[in-house]
Amino acid sequence: MEDLLWRGDSLDRMNTLTDNLRHHSEKYRKDTWKLNLEFLYRKYGIPAAILLGFLLVLSIMAAESPLSIADRSACVTAQVRQSRLSLCSTGYRLQSVDSPTSTLVLRFDGQVFTETGSKVEDQQIVVVHAVVGIFKLEQHSYVLAVTDSHLQGTICGKDIYEVSGVCALPLDYDSGKIVFQELLQEQTTTASGDKSTAVPRKSYSTGDVAGLAAAQLENSSRVDMNDDLTGEAGFRWLSPQISRMFRPSKDSLVSGTEDGATGSSTPQTEREGSAVVETSSGVRKTSTSLERMERRVVEEIARVFSTSGMFYAFDYDLTRSLQAKDRQVIDGVSEPLACIADRDYWFNWHIQQPLLTGGGLAWALPLVQGSVQIGRCQISKDDVVQISVVSRRNWRRIGMRYERRGADTNGNVANFVETEQILELESKQESGQHVDVGAHPTHIASFVQTRGSMPFLWTQTGAGLHPAAVVAGTDDSNAATCAQHLQHEISRVGRQVLVSLVEHGGREAAVGTAYAGVVGRCVASEMVDARMVRYVPWDFHHETRGMRYENVQQLVEQLRGEISGMGYYWHAGNAPLTTQHGIFRVNCMDCLDRTNVVQSAIARAVFNEQLVRLGVHAAPELGLAAHPGLEPTLNRLWANNGDYISRQYAGTSAMKGDFTRTGRRNFGGMVNDATYSLARLWINTFRDYFSQAVLDFLVGNHAAAAVFRTLIDLRSREPDQVRQMASARETAVRTSVAIVVRDGERVQLACVVQSPMALDSLKIAAAADSVLILTDAAVYVCSYCDRQQKVSEFLRIGLSVLARVQYGAYITDTRTPQCLDPSRNHGVVLSFALAPDHHSSSPGYEFESSLAATQPFVSSADGEKLHFIACKVATEAQV
Repeated sequence: MEDLLWRGDSLDRMNTLTDNLRHHSEKYRKDTWKLNLEFLYRKYGIPAAILLGFLLVLSIMAAESPLSIADRSACVTAQVRQSRLSLCSTGYRLQSVDSPTSTLVLRFDGQVFTETGSKVEDQQIVVVHAVVGIFKLEQHSYVLAVTDSHLQGTICGKDIYEVSGVCALPLDYDSGKIVFQELLQEQTTTASGDKSTAVPRKSYSTGDVAGLAAAQLENSSRVDMNDDLTGEAGFRWLSPQISRMFRPSKDSLVSGTEDGATGSSTPQTEREGSAVVETSSGVRKTSTSLERMERRVVEEIARVFSTSGMFYAFDYDLTRSLQAKDRQVIDGVSEPLACIADRDYWFNWHIQQPLLTGGGLAWALPLVQGSVQIGRCQISKDDVVQISVVSRRNWRRIGMRYERRGADTNGNVANFVETEQILELESKQESGQHVDVGAHPTHIASFVQTRGSMPFLWTQTGAGLHPAAVVAGTDDSNAATCAQHLQHEISRVGRQVLVSLVEHGGREAAVGTAYAGVVGRCVASEMVDARMVRYVPWDFHHETRGMRYENVQQLVEQLRGEISGMGYYWHAGNAPLTTQHGIFRVNCMDCLDRTNVVQSAIARAVFNEQLVRLGVHAAPELGLAAHPGLEPTLNRLWANNGDYISRQYAGTSAMKGDFTRTGRRNFGGMVNDATYSLARLWINTFRDYFSQAVLDFLVGNHAAAAVFRTLIDLRSREPDQVRQMASARETAVRTSVAIVVRDGERVQLACVVQSPMALDSLKIAAAADSVLILTDAAVYVCSYCDRQQKVSEFLRIGLSVLARVQYGAYITDTRTPQCLDPSRNHGVVLSFALAPDHHSSSPGYEFESSLAATQPFVSSADGEKLHFIACKVATEAQV
């Protein structure tokens, strides 16, 4: 027993010692940690703080996505609502109406900046609603401003406006003064009592600028081709190596004499029929023609913004749905919309770049092309429902009906529109006080659908009433394009229910079958998650044949499970109660008429479910008919929405509008549809090509020269055509160098040209590309075949036999002012004395064919007969 007690005491002492040791160890550990920290702080504290601050700045910069740091710092100011526009000797000044000390300055030299602290008083003031953007054409740069708009209604208490009038102000004092005075007179007349809402045509154009330009041109200096287009200044488009080689020559292709002797030293352009501008009268004619064409372009731009459904708000972001905005439904917008807008639906984003980069962020107002339809209906004594149908059109593949079909290689599709149906429930007592409905005073619900062309490569020419559609890409390329589009939409809005309404037989079967195959290929190859995509084919014309449009309800019932599972966004109080998971993506061929009918039917089913969920539906089993006036209001909004989208894509109101408006198909509606079909045929044939070119210019797909070219050749170009042309020309240069350049020669210059590929001729019969190569031993001119990607024939001229090089203006086309502009059309003539080497693409095969000389007529100084070959440098005007 004593032994046990002794052992117990020993254990107690050991425990005590252990506790003391643990306590001292902890104390020593803390002291050691403190000493280490003090040592590290003394030695590394300051460098570590600097590094941490630097990393913090980098992380903030990485988080800034849509705008730069400077732009975001400017977002502390509010959106400018209206501005007082004035004209001064150096540019335009836009003074904020709400904040008179803030002024946006747009100088004639292109500078854009803001001024604060000074209030400018000016007697001649024009009030503008917004600045649409700044764009540059051939003659002038322009400021496009909204001069007239009307209130469309309110959404969540925020005013929504539709643009009804714009004005293009040239960034030039003399031309701008004419337009400004017209605008001032028009505004004064309206303020004095003329209440007409019609926008005069003169507000669309730049005024009578053509006469002013002609007068200025009379007093301007004459164009001397020999002085301005030759020598180093006129030859900057070539490399320094070839410029040094050509410097001794001062002859120009546009000069017809040398030392007063006619036709003694230069190729006779009259003999070959080439067009050359030599006189100032010709330049004046070109300038007048260019001014007239530019005026037409400006008028078309003004038409797009004033009559094509452009909407904006100062404190409500129309580019995003309520679910995407979330907290802004309650808090509102306290910064310029440019800081938060979705760039995909910001139609004028490209032409507002000068404002965004020049400090005019508060003046940069996003415009949305689409439709905003708002209606109110009293459904009970205390309940008022406001319904809004908002459509926002994606500009990434903007275009007209037959000009833009399918998708591009980046997955952007034509006529892609996001449509949001918004329900706002207001419940009131007889005294006007709010009553809690479902424990919340105000309820906002939103349901979003999308429409868009089938997401793969296909085309359809506008020849006839029912042209055939053609699948353009391969199976692999189409699957990759479709997958890219679906992945983007899945990441943006969730699961995609693809409802295809195209015909299963007939002229639409080819693309309809291809669409099903492309989606199946994407899922089978796991390019898209199979759980995130469902494909639903439904032949609209077959199912509704015989005017049985009530069969659309069968499709709605087929999708009932998807509707219930998808849900909708519901916001009440201070937080959202439910969110929408997934989206219906509906398409037909045009994504207009049939699509609008089906989308309105789906939206009607969702709206009925929302009323039931809110507890205000009088008789759910009766649907919307239980509330008089509710269904007609909803039908009218969706019919108007379809008309807007249809006019923007096809040029006419939507077909089958009678069914959307009334729920019944009738003979009068069929007659209207036939009229619309004929109108669309005329518009597609005679107008859409130019409208397409202007739209591509506005969103940055093409330069201004492409718009002017469209007026001549009557066809538009795909946005990536310039890139494809550049890639093809790069391949041509690389292939030609590899084939024709002899071993040991070093290439100094290689570029794409246009050449007659015939000796002693200036006339270029076909606009086929050739390749000019300069080495340290010879000059090569190669005829290249793009289709076969090979050199068909080439000419080699040794530098030792090169007698003369002439360069200057080379005019071969008279159809556009750009083609007549000497500063844009350069060429060279290479004259040589001996017979050059001329080969076919077959090694060792000698022949004389298209390059066989006729009778040489170019004489050297000593009387020696020379041959020559002409080359015109390929520029954007020839693309």
